[in-house]
Amino acid sequence: METTYGKIATRGTRTSPKITYHPSPDEEEQREPRDFFDAMMRDDESVDDMVCDEPNLVFTIQKFLALATAGLLLFGLALGTIIQLAQPIVFMGLPLEGTPILWVPLALTGGFLSAIAIGLPSFYFYTQLSGLDASFRLVTAQSLRVQARTSIILLGLLPFYIAFSLMPFTGLAASEICLETVIAVGISLPFIVGFAGLFSIYTSFRRLVKRLPITHPRRGDIMLRLVLCWGAVAVCVAPVAIFRIAEYLSAIL
Repeated sequence: METTYGKIATRGTRTSPKITYHPSPDEEEQREPRDFFDAMMRDDESVDDMVCDEPNLVFTIQKFLALATAGLLLFGLALGTIIQLAQPIVFMGLPLEGTPILWVPLALTGGFLSAIAIGLPSFYFYTQLSGLDASFRLVTAQSLRVQARTSIILLGLLPFYIAFSLMPFTGLAASEICLETVIAVGISLPFIVGFAGLFSIYTSFRRLVKRLPITHPRRGDIMLRLVLCWGAVAVCVAPVAIFRIAEYLSAIL
């Protein structure tokens, strides 16, 4: 006798029926691991599995770091090219000197990654205060996960930003005010997209609550307050880090 998901085979009357289970196509699709980039784009729960896999967490952190760095460098390269073509230009009273096509990607990438490194102790403290017994490596992975997802969204918006930035150079709006607007949008876009990363980290923490040990229960939506604290630290540190690194690199590159 055959069933939808398997076969029941009997051998004589003295033995019990032997059931051979064959998973359905839907179950096989759920079990099959997604591609890493695809899982990051979808904010799939398989990424939670990677974060909770402590033995392989170092490799996961390296993948998050590589993805975050690649996205920031590519977006910074596009922004630096625009500033390079617009030279000489003064943005918000500050002359953008040197070779922006070189120092802008480095400043943008170094600033955001430095903000994560500087804020890690605070991230770990807030996570423990929320009642989650998360290791320092897990907190590191979660913080880089935010930046990696932000980088993916930036890569998706990059063609639209490039099309928008070409307006001053095609004669449609070749004014200095428009150039400053293009540069301002480029500088602000990683921070604006960062809110999507914070929402992603909020939903992931809500899922991780069911997996991580709870040291002490908290009332209310403690995960929302946790993510807001993470975001406040990053927003305060990242602009200063980007400005200082850009100031230094623009003088030597």
